[in-house]
Amino acid sequence: MPSPNLPRPSRRTWAAAFTAVLVLALNQGWPAADVIKLATAVLVLIALVVGVGSGDD
Repeated sequence: MPSPNLPRPSRRTWAAAFTAVLVLALNQGWPAADVIKLATAVLVLIALVVGVGSGDD
């Protein structure tokens, strides 16, 4: 059953949200090593979502 054509967030939206989360973490006093781990995990998740989502194009 095909899914309805829902608007997808643009890549710019992903980048802005990602940057905002990292800046917030740094402003909250997180150690740089933890921010790097967070960034790595989020980038991997985004890559997985984009990879799975592009399979039906």
